[in-house]
Amino acid sequence: MILYIMRHAEAVEAGDALCDEWRFLTENGRRSVERISKQIGEYGRKPRLIISSPLVRAVQTAQIAAVNACRKNRVTVSGLLAPGGDMDELITLLKGYADAKRVMVVGHEPQLGALVSALLRRSGAISLKKASCVALELLPEKEDKPADFLWYMLPGNKVITALKRAFPAP
Repeated sequence: MILYIMRHAEAVEAGDALCDEWRFLTENGRRSVERISKQIGEYGRKPRLIISSPLVRAVQTAQIAAVNACRKNRVTVSGLLAPGGDMDELITLLKGYADAKRVMVVGHEPQLGALVSALLRRSGAISLKKASCVALELLPEKEDKPADFLWYMLPGNKVITALKRAFPAP
């Protein structure tokens, strides 16, 4: 299965009148998601399903990505992608979607960076930029390394296909 891991785009700041869960995308954030999701759609095989965090900024990112990059425009929501979601349960959930062949998840840092690190069995933190996307191939038969790195994409940039270039070791 190919797993696309996308961080939500730029959102307005939380404040007294707006709690974190209701933060929504800025116009710049919307443009970034449109750009990168079109790149993903043109680059290779399109995701068949998008699973999003329930927070507004992630759902908006997922909806835009579904229009531009998802083969069937299907978006579902999982609380496991909300900040603080259980990593082992998330990985189990993702493995359950293996029949979909290509799945995108949309969520937040530091959880998504930790997911990438866990699947690549990489020590040290990986941090994803806003509106960026990592593609991994899940390898269910390998317990020592559950995934292979395919590429990392940032809006408007060339695709990075070398793990060491995408996420240099600290």
